[in-house]
Amino acid sequence: MFTYYPSVRFKQGERYALYRMPQDMKRHVEPRLIAPPIKEYDPELGRIPTLDEVIYLTGERIGKHWPIGRAFLDLSFIADEVGEVGIKRILELAQIRNQEIVPVATLRDLQNPSLRDVRGKGKIKLAVLVGYEEVEVESVRNALKEAGLDASDCVIFLDFKGAPLKPEIAAGAVASIFDTANEIGRWQRIVFQASNFPSKNPAGHGESVLIPRDEWSAFHAAMLECGVAPERVGYGDFAADSSEIKFPKKKKKGGGGRAIRHLRYATATHWFVVRAQSEGCDADLMRDVCQRISNSVHYEGRSFSYADNRIFLVGQAKVGPGTASMWREWNTLHHITRVVRDLGAMAGVQFADRPVIEEPEQQLLFPLNA
Repeated sequence: MFTYYPSVRFKQGERYALYRMPQDMKRHVEPRLIAPPIKEYDPELGRIPTLDEVIYLTGERIGKHWPIGRAFLDLSFIADEVGEVGIKRILELAQIRNQEIVPVATLRDLQNPSLRDVRGKGKIKLAVLVGYEEVEVESVRNALKEAGLDASDCVIFLDFKGAPLKPEIAAGAVASIFDTANEIGRWQRIVFQASNFPSKNPAGHGESVLIPRDEWSAFHAAMLECGVAPERVGYGDFAADSSEIKFPKKKKKGGGGRAIRHLRYATATHWFVVRAQSEGCDADLMRDVCQRISNSVHYEGRSFSYADNRIFLVGQAKVGPGTASMWREWNTLHHITRVVRDLGAMAGVQFADRPVIEEPEQQLLFPLNA
């Protein structure tokens, strides 16, 4: 089956989503972890972290939340603040905790001689992130050569941010870009990366809307047209998020404004976006949101994932409403589960249902405090 390469912000909710994935699914997932900028409020610390804390905690948290299996570490949002020395130190600490961590670099990064020793420890030395408009055979080959690398040392992430994704429009163009990337060299994997989720919440207060997952449809349509062997290609999206990765522009003493009370529930072909009313307490608002999901035709049942069970329990007022980080966790975990199950079904691979927990979970014996 296709390996799944979700790009996720390495924040509290997304980290816990990765941690809670069952092992039989984790072996088919290789996430791109996007470290948030230093100005981001950290709910686990209760404040904005210091520079030294960011350098240390990034590696420590990878060890706790993704200790086994390949992942790609994207430090682009903190590179200017931590500098080249900081980048190397973060990667060093991360690889102590998980030797399969591979750094992500742009074509511009490949031209920086100071970053030539920023490499993975295994056969994959680097993940090269290339915008779909930058995929040109000679320019990419030259950038790799300047960095002392060959395509066979790398995974290439083809970023289709901003590209039209309607399958009837995009399939041929995506297939052509796959073929061009394949002409560059024998990459370890050619990874499609895109999302049709809008950058602004598409649902108004109290509304439920369906947003097509065009990236999913465009990818599979393109695979029918391109000449690249399926085993050399990977599917990627931005989980339950837009491809426009944005973080707050200003530092805040607290966690920022009030989070939007909503969930983004992935179906086989769409997102079912359910948003709460504008007024009320979290317990009432999120109970309503979760009830609307669990009572809908889109709900996959409590055993589909940990997130699905939590959505049911919140809807029944058997547990509290959670926090903004938990809502991102449920969005992300359900989405990843949806994609892995569907990729598996295409290859005849099935995954076991998850245990249904009737009562609120007991605290972990060894809590994940960071």
